[in-house]
Amino acid sequence: MCSTSPESSSKRITYKRTRPNPLFLEWLEELHEEAKTKKSKLEPMLKEALDSITKYPLPLQTGAECAILKGFEKKLCLFLDKRLEVYKYNKSVNAGSQSKNEIPSNMPSTSSYDEQNVRSLEPLVVVEKYNPEQIIVPKKTASGSSKSSNKSNKIYKPSFRSGGYAILIALLEQFRNDPNKFLSKEQLIEKAQPHSEESFIRPKPDTFYTAWSNMSRLITKGLVQKIRNNKKVKYGLTELGTLLAVELKEESTGIPTANDAIFNNGIVSTETEISLPQIAPITNGNNNIHEDIHTDRKQIELKAGTFDIILLIDKNETSGVNKTDPTVAQFNKYPELKHEYRSLKVGDFTWIAQDRQNKSVELVLPYVVERKRMDDLGHSIKDGRFHEQKFRLRKCGLKNVIYLVENFGKNQHVGLPIQSLMQAMANTRIHDGFKVHVTNSLSNSVRFLAMMSKRLTIEYKDKKLKGCNEEPNGEKLMTFKYFSTSSKKSKPLTVTETFIKLLLQLKGVSVDKALAITAVYSSPSTLIERYKTCDQKEGEFLLANLKYGESNRSVGPVVSKTLYQFFSKTF
Repeated sequence: MCSTSPESSSKRITYKRTRPNPLFLEWLEELHEEAKTKKSKLEPMLKEALDSITKYPLPLQTGAECAILKGFEKKLCLFLDKRLEVYKYNKSVNAGSQSKNEIPSNMPSTSSYDEQNVRSLEPLVVVEKYNPEQIIVPKKTASGSSKSSNKSNKIYKPSFRSGGYAILIALLEQFRNDPNKFLSKEQLIEKAQPHSEESFIRPKPDTFYTAWSNMSRLITKGLVQKIRNNKKVKYGLTELGTLLAVELKEESTGIPTANDAIFNNGIVSTETEISLPQIAPITNGNNNIHEDIHTDRKQIELKAGTFDIILLIDKNETSGVNKTDPTVAQFNKYPELKHEYRSLKVGDFTWIAQDRQNKSVELVLPYVVERKRMDDLGHSIKDGRFHEQKFRLRKCGLKNVIYLVENFGKNQHVGLPIQSLMQAMANTRIHDGFKVHVTNSLSNSVRFLAMMSKRLTIEYKDKKLKGCNEEPNGEKLMTFKYFSTSSKKSKPLTVTETFIKLLLQLKGVSVDKALAITAVYSSPSTLIERYKTCDQKEGEFLLANLKYGESNRSVGPVVSKTLYQFFSKTF
């Protein structure tokens, strides 16, 4: 029988878990850091969750189990579960790739990589309506196993102008300038933002994700390397990442951005000169103005380099031209942007070419922007303003109409179901032929307008422009004075214009359809008289085969029947 000394018997061996939940802890630290940097309202909740999981002594297997701790709301638990799911999937894919020697030699092993660099683990991005880059997790089969794909090991390639694309292109540019210099997060965001349609600062609606969230996937895929130097984190391309970035750069050459799409059919080519019939000049103190002796109207000619492109902003878009107004404050962030606040009778934004010597000489460029926040769009559809505004925009004489639609928070209280608003935007783009561009915030809308101004300045700087006080014709422009006067709401409407406005109130009738109908039947009375000569079946299909718009599509039997029932029974 062996004896035990008092000293040895009183000594207890304890085991302390220093980090029982390292993955969840690291992911929360990452979220909290971003929320703190952005001064997000989620920061207190994330701080509470981070504190509670740090003190919790036992391992947690799922995000759902975290609900027992303070600060873990349902969405946060779901986020952790989704991220854990993709982490496990990526780990299994990486392990499989390693066994086939498909991992580049400069890529860390799966075990050390996953344990020591958990911040780089890829979250599952919940697919949003406007998310250009989707991360897809393999679906489970009935037996519970993941469906295998021959493309499962295919090299990851981010979508054009997504967050991942922008990061790779920015790092490639840096590599070409200085191969030995890595970039900090702040430096990289500044260089990457111009290459992305997503924001690196503002999260997508109802998610924690920004364009920066793509960084973790780039690291996981061995495209970007993350190093720590004196506690500072910096990023650079791996050899594989450099090859992919070069490929993306080459493939994207010539691909239009969202801004480019606006200009596909609008800008005059550099070989084309805007022309009018030759008019004998009469000297009047301004070389840019000629007198048309036949029409007694001033013909304006602005030579290249003699004018400025100025963005005009409707005063109704602001609550006064002062620095405290949100819209004014956003435009003030672009000191080089030439802009003025005026009363616009149609649209919210347009551009003019203004003579530098005589600022009263102004020609309106063929672009007009109608800005709609989602809630305003919903209300305008309900009260009928939406169709009236589209009609006035179509008739204003500016051939390039752009609807700038701005998301409103979570788009939950916008007057109509979000599906209805999406359909309205689709109809505006397809049936009315207007451009539609969607942004996530006022700041992004202003940035888009600033980009357009810069683009217009570049496009027109070498042009010679001509116009006068009359409706634009072909490439001839109109003066701002004529544009303002002819667009007034109080301008008397013709019978045909009144008929068009009436047709637009009926379901399924777009501006193009209304114009096609009134081209044949210029007034309600002419249509009613025609219906009187038809039996019911003939009347219901009278307008069905009328062609409308550039697509030359038919008005269709549904609209035709609706109009027959309305006009044959109402009048």
